[in-house]
Amino acid sequence: MTQYMAFDIYLYSSLAVNRLSQNPAADWNFVKANCAVGKKFHHYPIEQHFVPLAAASEQQPNQELLTAQSKNKADFYQTNASYWEAGVGTTNNDEAMIGDGNGEEDGREGLEFLDKLLASSCVASTNKTNTDRAVDLGAGVGRVTKLVLLKRHREVRLVEADAGWSKRSKAYLGRKRASRCSFVHQRLDDLTLEDIRNWGPPAGVMWIQWTLQYMIDVDVVSSLIVLATGLRPKTGVLVVKENRPYGTAREDRFQMDMPGGENERYDITRTDAHHRLLFHNAGLRVVLAEKGAETHTYALMI
Repeated sequence: MTQYMAFDIYLYSSLAVNRLSQNPAADWNFVKANCAVGKKFHHYPIEQHFVPLAAASEQQPNQELLTAQSKNKADFYQTNASYWEAGVGTTNNDEAMIGDGNGEEDGREGLEFLDKLLASSCVASTNKTNTDRAVDLGAGVGRVTKLVLLKRHREVRLVEADAGWSKRSKAYLGRKRASRCSFVHQRLDDLTLEDIRNWGPPAGVMWIQWTLQYMIDVDVVSSLIVLATGLRPKTGVLVVKENRPYGTAREDRFQMDMPGGENERYDITRTDAHHRLLFHNAGLRVVLAEKGAETHTYALMI
């Protein structure tokens, strides 16, 4: 049985960056200095523990929580890195990325969402320029690039933390598709503003799928802030697709797989409210959202 750990959203919120702060440099340092892997808590209704965003930067993190964060952050990422490294070449590429054989169906859903987005009023007037280039973040073997992004974009940059999967993606895509791609081996939370600038012209679309669930909250916020600087001004869109609580799970709770469970890794399943809080604190607004059978998909703009 999968083991779960629940965290108090109040304490998560107290670590979030308030983009309305008068001291953005201090906010940025705060994000980079703190992580959000906490101690065990009981399950709490999220609506009872939201901190008003205007007050978020005024909250002082609980020292016990900070101690737990400092202790657990390295293990969180190392355990997950080892999990993905061990999986290279052990199973079907698509199935390794999503955990089942529904890759083609997910690709169709993704393409439908992208087409809806490109036709929407927020980007339709610049449709052509928004399809020049895209970025696939947490690209894995390149499944989203192959099934979605290359069908609508001239070129795609794949960013993947695991060197094995990044290398394997070139063969998976094939020579013709790969010739329209560039490949970056780097973790999302390690990307800097300079890295984004070095990518060259801004992207019309950035796509993050089933990747934020392997990142702690403040790294999600800080990474989104950095990534947003690489979007086309006014029209660039960042798409996020992540798991949501479903089935017998309560939708006002979020859960976390632990290495001792059946999946042998850390894996956070966030609620819609949880995701929207992180987006808000990264200075991003939701312009389009869809609720799937097991997922939420969001289109975000600055």
